[in-house]
Amino acid sequence: MLGRIRRKLREERGFTLIELIMVIVILAILLALALPSYLQTRKKAYIAEANETLQEMRTAAWLVYVEKGSFSAPAPPSPTKYWSYAYGDCAGTGPCTMTATGKANTPVDGAKVTLQLSSDGSASVTSSGF
Repeated sequence: MLGRIRRKLREERGFTLIELIMVIVILAILLALALPSYLQTRKKAYIAEANETLQEMRTAAWLVYVEKGSFSAPAPPSPTKYWSYAYGDCAGTGPCTMTATGKANTPVDGAKVTLQLSSDGSASVTSSGF
């Protein structure tokens, strides 16, 4: 009888339900640990995209300031998949404001990244809505 049981156990192949459930539980735990890190990395990438374009806008506004002695807004860059760009207050020698606004129905919906350029060339960047 013991020989028959051993032979039957050797013939059986595959996974038990408990083994499959354990694998699913382990994968779920790993996903729960990795997902917040992934989402944070995505957020940083979106902000980096907006910052890069705002820095290009800063350079364009600064070149106009150097040539004319006062700020005036050049044409803003074309919108990207996630962001729309605009110059805010860019007149005279006061600070020039550039804004990236998150497009609706995207991961950055409602987010805003603002760069303010002063007449001495210094800039400050703020972000909100994340």
